Amino acid sequence: MVTKITLSDLIQNFLLSRRHLRPKSLVYYQTCLGNLEWYAQKFGWPEAAEEVTRDHVRAFLTYIETERNRWGYTDSSRSSSRPASPGTVRHYGQVVKILFNWAEEEELFDKNPIRRLKLRSPGDGNVEPYTDEEVQAMLNLCEHEARFRHRYLGLRNMAIISLFVATGLRLTELSEINLSGLDPRLQQVRVLGKGAKMRVVPIDGEARKSLKHYLDIRPRGGDELWKTADGLELKARGIQMVVKHLHKRTGIKSGGGPHRFRHYFATKYLEAGGDINSLRLLLGHATLDMVLRYSKYVNVGKALANHQQFNPLDRLYRGDNHRRGDDAWGYRQ
Repeated sequence: MVTKITLSDLIQNFLLSRRHLRPKSLVYYQTCLGNLEWYAQKFGWPEAAEEVTRDHVRAFLTYIETERNRWGYTDSSRSSSRPASPGTVRHYGQVVKILFNWAEEEELFDKNPIRRLKLRSPGDGNVEPYTDEEVQAMLNLCEHEARFRHRYLGLRNMAIISLFVATGLRLTELSEINLSGLDPRLQQVRVLGKGAKMRVVPIDGEARKSLKHYLDIRPRGGDELWKTADGLELKARGIQMVVKHLHKRTGIKSGGGPHRFRHYFATKYLEAGGDINSLRLLLGHATLDMVLRYSKYVNVGKALANHQQFNPLDRLYRGDNHRRGDDAWGYRQ
């Protein structure tokens, strides 16, 4: 009799197969699947992974969506003490499906018991980019800093914001850029994206100029691109603090952080007539799903902007006005 693989062993084998992933991605899988294992043991799932059903997984996702103090924690400061967002629930479902799909591909059991599990859409999500005025205010402040207060910090922060705006890089991608990833003419950069996938992103125009100004005064040593004024490595958390500081000093009240630059890049790229599939490649998305959300945002923005021109009531009045030369109340214009 062939011994069926347990869910615990399946998870461990899967994680071993993902050792090539960047640390942040590996921790993400470990957290999601660790919570899955905790839930399965607490609620008496079958020991054999092959005997897990879609109903089991649906109950697991419902628990995430509705339960407070999940995973046995009672600390109110933890995110697990608050209701999970639809996006979080879907992420868990996707990880479980990836686990079982992998097991089927590795022939660890005959049939994937949750292959036909359908995940609920998290909705359109909150794709809210910075405004032009907010981006310009941050750039202006960096320039002022470079001219009148602290040249190094001003030029470095100008380069950071410029690359965010001009490339749409994720925070982790931008923070982990190395000098060796830049081409000699500073026209493109290699970045390591999600799933440990490498891609090349172009740098041109004002972003290239800002980067060159920063590199001219960057402290020598090390391969990391971003450094503090003391010559230490500036990591992702430090870049988040840079953006937060710029928010505070420019009076930006709309919240958010570095990821909103990615939304800004994507929406502006499409507004200017950029191709959807080209945007997908530049952003490092495997599918068009997220890019289509940007497209929908742009379309809604255009509809709102066009409302004044195409408002039926105003067009009706304007038609009369053009013939009569006066407004709706009979007064001459």
